[in-house]
Amino acid sequence: MDSREAWQLDGEDLKGEVLDLVRVRHELQSRMVLLIVEMFAREVLGGKGFRSIAQWLHGSTNLEIGECSLLVGLARLLMLEPMVGDAFHRADVDKARGILLDLASKNIADCDAVRAAIRRIEKQYGKREDGVPVGEDSERNEFYASKGLYGRVTVKGDLDAVNGARLITLLSSLSAPTPEKDGVKDTRTPALRRADGFCELLRRYERAGLGPIEGGVKPHITVTASAKDMTDLQALKDLLPSTEELGFAWTDWVGPISIDTARMLACDCTVTRILLDENGVPLDCGKEARTATVPQRRALAVRDGGCAFPGCGTPSGWCDAHHIVHWNDGGPTDLDNLILLCGHHHRTMHHTEWRVEIGPDRKSVFYPPMSVDPYQQPIGGNSPPTAA
Repeated sequence: MDSREAWQLDGEDLKGEVLDLVRVRHELQSRMVLLIVEMFAREVLGGKGFRSIAQWLHGSTNLEIGECSLLVGLARLLMLEPMVGDAFHRADVDKARGILLDLASKNIADCDAVRAAIRRIEKQYGKREDGVPVGEDSERNEFYASKGLYGRVTVKGDLDAVNGARLITLLSSLSAPTPEKDGVKDTRTPALRRADGFCELLRRYERAGLGPIEGGVKPHITVTASAKDMTDLQALKDLLPSTEELGFAWTDWVGPISIDTARMLACDCTVTRILLDENGVPLDCGKEARTATVPQRRALAVRDGGCAFPGCGTPSGWCDAHHIVHWNDGGPTDLDNLILLCGHHHRTMHHTEWRVEIGPDRKSVFYPPMSVDPYQQPIGGNSPPTAA
């Protein structure tokens, strides 16, 4: 740096020193961001009483809290996006640093904006032979689905930008808040809404039959349960003296599930009867019986208008056809024994003491458990005004 006073410098010297100082400032900020990244890695402020590194930096210097937050935000992004760090610190990146530091001076420095800045840098310094950008390289994709102790499946993945955008687009409408019919706000958390949307996406794909053939059949969930477990009628149980009552059903991929859930799945699926001998060897395999036909589902959509549970606004296309008297208990597959329920309320009917009937006017009537209403007063189910 020039040791002369500012007033002693001519115009060219003034411009030259300003540019030199900008370069030094870039180097110092680069160093500071590296140190903040290391502070994150070591959790050096643990137990010191500061809510964040930005708060500590503001309290320890004369920097504004906004500038501190932006520097810390940039450090976080350098940790999350290796390409950002490479572009920020490698040689001959004056313009690259300028782009990134200019971004850090904005009101908001989010991940998308920093990635856009990196694309600008890559276009300026990169070469076509460098290959597919990291964010768009599908060869780096990973997806894990692991089964836990209770049969729950933990999903974790890392997708390229294109397939990630495809997933988010498909989930967008399925995970939007859905207010109840009476205007009550959707109380589900964003994470639960996304999970519900993802499950609905799987259900629609399965129902559409778009999956490839595997083992001679289209993708489906196979649930195996004994006839004794699947009925509540003692008379039917007495007809099966040699059949063991296990208290659970079984699926190929996640193992045992509760009988209530098995009955829920049996409400709207294809059921195959298989007779076994005393050693568990199949003797006879009956024909498949589909519980609700397409015309029946259309009629249910007209009668119920969607999920029939009081106050629910789930459309009919997202609902299952629930047997009021279970199919395995001799309940017929006709309109007076079927009702549309969304996944949440279908589980409610099978796992709690809620009951439902079809009244004389052929509309649904629900009875809450005593824990909800000690008097168990009947509640009329949903019904569109056009339903007869």
